[in-house]
Amino acid sequence: MVDELVGPAPVDFFYHLGDVVYPHGEETHYRSQFFSPYAAYDAPIFAIPGNHDGEAFRSRTSSLEPFVKTFCSPAPRLRDAAITVRRPLSRQPHVFWTLVHDWMWVIGVYSNVHEDGEIADDQLEWLTGELLAAPPGVMVILAVHRPVFSIDTVHGSNLALRDAFDACFARAGRVPDAVFGAHAHDYQRFTRRHGERQIPYVVAGGGGFHERHEVGTGVLKLPASFPGLPDLTLEAYESAHHGFMTATVRRDGAHVVYTAVSDQGSSQVDAFRIAPGTAT
Repeated sequence: MVDELVGPAPVDFFYHLGDVVYPHGEETHYRSQFFSPYAAYDAPIFAIPGNHDGEAFRSRTSSLEPFVKTFCSPAPRLRDAAITVRRPLSRQPHVFWTLVHDWMWVIGVYSNVHEDGEIADDQLEWLTGELLAAPPGVMVILAVHRPVFSIDTVHGSNLALRDAFDACFARAGRVPDAVFGAHAHDYQRFTRRHGERQIPYVVAGGGGFHERHEVGTGVLKLPASFPGLPDLTLEAYESAHHGFMTATVRRDGAHVVYTAVSDQGSSQVDAFRIAPGTAT
């Protein structure tokens, strides 16, 4: 990831899809799991919390307090005096928030601590409002830690979350151009049909935790379809290695690459395009 910060088209920032610190988002673990590993990453790092980041109450700390100190506090922030961090301070407005650019909006929601995800009505109303506010022609990416679709052997899909998001899309009259999630410790890319559009639903959760989640059995050939989900197709997956996703966004769309990383090096294992549109 640091290598992508240099060259003719350097990466501008890293957007973390949650579970920054294990096991319960403890402040004492931010040094070993965040400040130290990302010390050489001098571009901004933004984030939405995962379920583990919201479990700090188990260590007698207010839920999400260390995450808020790190990503949402202008000063004083959570830091480690022994580690020099050269990147700018994030200063996010909230744990669910929208990153706004001239031709891209990233709407990040917080799926809370419950294993299956849990988004309150006020946050869903906020999501609907953000979809309504996004200018026509701007690419909209919905980021949420708990993925809507997954065939990993640990978590699986969350159709209740699908229905809640679909209701927001219907009320706003706008479907995001892509939905990015994590939670499952692997990479999976689905295509879902929304009317005449093909929307990528991506799981990019293979960042660095030692436990990796295998995909379910029965996926013998890609693309793969599923009984009961006629609008969904699995296009690609990678569960054997850690990895990260890089999106190059321009006015006419985005090119996205997933890179797998091992002790032997790195390799591109998937690539796809996101086409912006405002149709439901």
